[in-house]
Formats: sequence, C-alpha cells, structure tokens
Amino acid sequence: MKKTSLLLAMLLCAALVGCDAPAAPTDGAPSQSQTAIAAPTGAPGTAEPAPAGQTATLYIGTGDTSFQEYPLSYEGELTPEALIEGIAELTGWDLTLAEPVISGKGGMSVCLAGTSSLFVGPPDPQKDEFHMYDGAQLARTILDSIQKTLQRGFTGPGGDPDSLDVWYYMEGEKPLELPSLGLSWPLDQPYSWDAATQSN
Repeated sequence: MKKTSLLLAMLLCAALVGCDAPAAPTDGAPSQSQTAIAAPTGAPGTAEPAPAGQTATLYIGTGDTSFQEYPLSYEGELTPEALIEGIAELTGWDLTLAEPVISGKGGMSVCLAGTSSLFVGPPDPQKDEFHMYDGAQLARTILDSIQKTLQRGFTGPGGDPDSLDVWYYMEGEKPLELPSLGLSWPLDQPYSWDAATQSN
C-alpha cells in the first residue's frame, strides 16, 4: 500500500511539474520565448523602431505610350536632383546636370550637361529593361521621364501634375537642341516633345 501511495504521489508530482512547463507549439508558430524582442541598448524597457526612410516614385517611359513606376528610397528632403539621379541609377543613363534645377512658382528648369546620354547616346552595354533602339527613342524617354517624375514628385495632394511646367535648356541659357535629330525647343515654352521645331 505504501509503495502504491508513493508511486501515485510521484506521478502526481511529475504531472504538476509538466503543467508549469510551456507547451510546445503545435502549429509551427514561435513560442513566447522565441518572439520576445530585446529592448535596444541604452533604452531599457523600450522598443521604438528606427526611423524609416521615405519613398518617392520614378516614372520611366514616354507620353505617347505609358510610364512604368519604380520606387525610390531617400532620406531627408526630396529634391529634383535626387529624383533625376534616381532615374540615372535605375536606367544606367548619364543624366549629369550642368546646373542645379531651378525651381520657381511656374515650374522647374532643367539643364543637362553636354556629356549626358541625351547628347552622347546610351551607355554600352545598356540595361535590358531600358534598352533604347535609336537616338529619338532615348531622347524622348529621357525628357518625358524627367518631366513626369518631377511633376508627380512635386505636386501636392489633389493637385494637377500636368500644371507643373518643366523647361529644358542648354548651358549658357541656350534653347535645347539635338542636332543629331534635327530638333530644338524654344526657351519661352514649357517642354512638350510635340512642340519641337524641326531644323532644316
């Protein structure tokens, strides 16, 4: 009888100890000890997330077809130069600026350097996703992409992006000209590919 009582007491004790142990997860979910998040050093008892960067959108394409959207992560204040640099890094095109973008009440003015892909052509090799087949396609895609990206990036909620005019000009405040294509754009009108003047 004593042996039976002792055996029952041991079984009961083992069962009670087992109740205190955390049950193994049955659905593949991590246990409480696995999901615990350590507080960052220097801030005991707190777990505030680090400030995340912001995201803008780059638009690559032409007005007569469509634009593909690509996210651009950035820190601090968004600038026209950061958006243009983002397009350059994404596509592989040289979009070096001869001067900082001029921002005014009526819109923005952009001056690409003479060494940029707009004037000297695409890089070699080109990225497959952004392969351009001729100078006209490249020029229009560069100009339209910068224009659309700036318009979308600097138009407030509820505003009309198309109302933000973008002008292009060359160093020395000259009108934009692409001699290889026989095209030029006047300084006194905002950019539109269709507004180009055909050179003789």
